Amino acid sequence: MKHQYKYYGWEASYFAGKIRGYLNYKGVDYTEKSVSLFDMTYKLPKNTGRRGIPALETKDGEWFCDTPLIMEEMEKRHPTPSVLADGPVQNFVAELFQNWVDDSWIGVALHSRWSFPENYEKRNREEAGKNLLPFTPRFIRNKVTDKFFLQEMAQHLPNMGIVPDKVPLFEAWTTNLLDLFEEHFSKHGYLLGERPSLADFALLGPMYGHLNRDPWPKREWLDPRPNLQAWVEKMARGDKTTGDLLPDDKIPETLMPVINIIFAEFLTLMEKTVEEIKALVKTGDLKSGDVLPRGTMVSDFPMMNGTYTRTSFPYSVWRMQRIQKIVAAFSQEDKEKLNAWLSENGQEKFLSIDYGPELKRHALVAALA
Repeated sequence: MKHQYKYYGWEASYFAGKIRGYLNYKGVDYTEKSVSLFDMTYKLPKNTGRRGIPALETKDGEWFCDTPLIMEEMEKRHPTPSVLADGPVQNFVAELFQNWVDDSWIGVALHSRWSFPENYEKRNREEAGKNLLPFTPRFIRNKVTDKFFLQEMAQHLPNMGIVPDKVPLFEAWTTNLLDLFEEHFSKHGYLLGERPSLADFALLGPMYGHLNRDPWPKREWLDPRPNLQAWVEKMARGDKTTGDLLPDDKIPETLMPVINIIFAEFLTLMEKTVEEIKALVKTGDLKSGDVLPRGTMVSDFPMMNGTYTRTSFPYSVWRMQRIQKIVAAFSQEDKEKLNAWLSENGQEKFLSIDYGPELKRHALVAALA
């Protein structure tokens, strides 16, 4: 392998866009491989235990998958320029924000792409076909791609709550957040100040792969918000910065409305998912090592001035347990600083929330530890 890393992904992929922007920003020596059907069904499962992208292969034959863990490993190997926060509050917010985006924005990505046929017809059919079956005639590529994507992806929309009577609420929620980001980026270069953090790369995932590439969301959602769109484009390029995060471990005031939405909605969803995990363990008499389903029974949780229903992910609960472990490793002084900030924002209970039986990562699902 000529390069230090080989990156497996697609331009249209949610999570591939997150890591591509990260690799560009870090300036590491990598080449990108568009994933073929062979890669998807054999090479990636053999080396990472799953079909999904992205994946990163090193020159020494090591493999990494799962975007938080890829970045965690790369920060150890390539610490400069750092995307980590030094202060406990910014560190916590970046990790929580990343978990929220990686979970809650999947619905935005699915709806903005698959509810509007022009996205598939004008861009994704041809692109996906060339990736999956690069040396196959177009009519065969189209037939395989239509079956693989149209049938596969359509079934995920209702699972994520994208049903006719909830679409107005969901679109209002999405555009409200897009407006908040537009306002924020009119005043700050990045989410936590003037250099990117883990939070920025998380948000880049849906913003680049879906919202700023597919025709419908680009026209309707990103083009009317030039500050947000400029942020997406510089993040995807990996533009270098000379600034830093806000001093004194501060969170920008313009980001707090988004953080408050995460506290009110996402943490409620996570607590309800914990209840469902406990019920699964009890009714299924599950034991250590048993793998939980990718999605649990649907959960009702607050969304703006309404209630939303969608599948919830035990994997995201594992991510919340991971955040608690990160916080547990803080110094006593940093824990006190974080506790003070959480208390100021009505979230003093966070550090004592019971996130259920201990979980471990199993590919992109969770298992009982």
